[in-house]
Amino acid sequence: MSTDSSTQTHGLYSSEQLVQDSLTLISLPAAYTRLQEVMASEESNMKDVADVVSLDPALAARLLRIANSAYYGLPSQVDTVTRAVNILGIQAIHDLALATSVAQAFDGVPNELMDMSTFWYRSVMCGFLARELGKACGMKSNESLFVRGLLLDLGHLVLYSRFPNESRQALADSGDDLIRLFSMERDLIGCDANEVGLDLMKSWKLPESFVDSFAYLQRPEGSESNAKEVALLHIAAWITHGLNTDLLLEQMFERISPSAWNLTGLSQRQVEQVTDAVSGEMIEAMYSIFAVDDSAI
Repeated sequence: MSTDSSTQTHGLYSSEQLVQDSLTLISLPAAYTRLQEVMASEESNMKDVADVVSLDPALAARLLRIANSAYYGLPSQVDTVTRAVNILGIQAIHDLALATSVAQAFDGVPNELMDMSTFWYRSVMCGFLARELGKACGMKSNESLFVRGLLLDLGHLVLYSRFPNESRQALADSGDDLIRLFSMERDLIGCDANEVGLDLMKSWKLPESFVDSFAYLQRPEGSESNAKEVALLHIAAWITHGLNTDLLLEQMFERISPSAWNLTGLSQRQVEQVTDAVSGEMIEAMYSIFAVDDSAI
């Protein structure tokens, strides 16, 4: 493949190198780092978690907004972080704190290729699809699926910021093919967005399930302990990409790995029903989590 010399003017980068170079711009807030430490301690309890969250007013406000949104549909008002932790549970609080912390980390990162409202809207779409697909195949713990789906495209924010010309060329020349997009990014930049996302998860010391979401996204069967969840994320990623590139559902289904269908046990009809069902609640969740003006969507 020929490369426009005016586009590629740098040496190729590894994803590890790119992430290390970018960490000063996209480090997670101190409150989330402290939350990780508290959750890792066997002596910590729900009050400790609530205390850490409460020390960051912005994080606390966002979590309360989420707890009181249609996303959860709780019957009464949640007016304190302590009550939110007790109702939602420590793991859900961790995952939602991570989601809001990532949004904060990328706030202000320069990006001339994509409007950030559009980016987060698409990310929320992927998260919702993953969560609802999990419900459709009988998984009880869906919160992590939402957050992992939300984070799946983070690598592109790094590439768009650092290599806008190369990223623009890759987007233009790959059409509606996600695999070709990753391939062209590797040719033009040295690594693809999925690899960058994987190394971000590692650098932030996130749980294995988050790392596996990137490491095995295109071959879910390779994950030893999270194969079904990664398969759900694989399907959600392809559906989201297809909706953004105007693929027909039948075309999206053809590109989904056979192993993803086998691991989840989902039928194409079930995926179609879930895809049709998630759109109504997305804008409110988008606003609740990322405080984006929904008139911009």
